[in-house]
Amino acid sequence: MNLIVLSQISIYKDIQKYCILNKASIHQIMAVKIFPIKYDITKIIDVFDDEINIIFQSKNAIDYSSDIHQKIKNNNKIKLYCLGQYSAKKIKEIFLLEALYPLRNYSSERLLDLIAEDSPAKSKFLIIKGQDGRTYLEEKIKEKGCKVLVIDVYKREPENLSSLKDLIKKDMNNYFIVSSKIALENLVSELKLIKHKNKNILVIPNMRLIEGIDMENINDVLVINNNKEASEYIRVLKEHNNG
Repeated sequence: MNLIVLSQISIYKDIQKYCILNKASIHQIMAVKIFPIKYDITKIIDVFDDEINIIFQSKNAIDYSSDIHQKIKNNNKIKLYCLGQYSAKKIKEIFLLEALYPLRNYSSERLLDLIAEDSPAKSKFLIIKGQDGRTYLEEKIKEKGCKVLVIDVYKREPENLSSLKDLIKKDMNNYFIVSSKIALENLVSELKLIKHKNKNILVIPNMRLIEGIDMENINDVLVINNNKEASEYIRVLKEHNNG
């Protein structure tokens, strides 16, 4: 089997090790490039003086919000939330604080459940995310009567995937590991330009990702949640490949 990873994933090196052990081919090519966005700190500066809940919607949201990191560190009334263990680990390294996150299913839906259990009504929230990122948490938290501020600190743009055709193998299953909508849209557009037919299998964290996507050049879809370890990725892929 041939693995092609098109997104940044924290466990890439672990998956790579398993591929070497299992004599599987693996490549990584970024389907998106990420740029910082200038945001007006003055619009949110006052929230750091009060009790505030901060949600980092991705690891990139942590990386590209460095301008306000010191403000977060200086407030002992802040509660931090994120979507998974790798973001939580980065938060611990930067802020020396424990972030709350869903343990079993890394999704906005599960995080909302956690917030509903943990935060009182009328709480104040700051959501830090990427441009065109999901607005689910913002909308649902507002419905609960909470004040919500949102800042976009980075944006994604499609990367050139013209070299993808050289990584795809004709004589085996090609598993494309994708974690963002923009990366998936870019992949699908590039596959349309490749004339020869291949066995193309998507590996995505949830089925929501393929909504509205042209699946003409996709043979199958596997869902592996973001909270799974590298060994589980390999187990699922081997089982599918041998099936």
